[in-house]
Amino acid sequence: MATDKFEHATFYLTKKQVEDIKRIAREKQISRSALVRMIIREYINHEENDKNK
Repeated sequence: MATDKFEHATFYLTKKQVEDIKRIAREKQISRSALVRMIIREYINHEENDKNK
């Protein structure tokens, strides 16, 4: 489902990845969804930078 601002995606994580996200979110006192968005943005930026090299 997509809106003007968000497009929803489904992806799968390992149990360890989920536990790591929970731990980091708790330590940084941010929501898990915010942390996942940050991780995805960082990945996209990294991919874009690799394309532009």
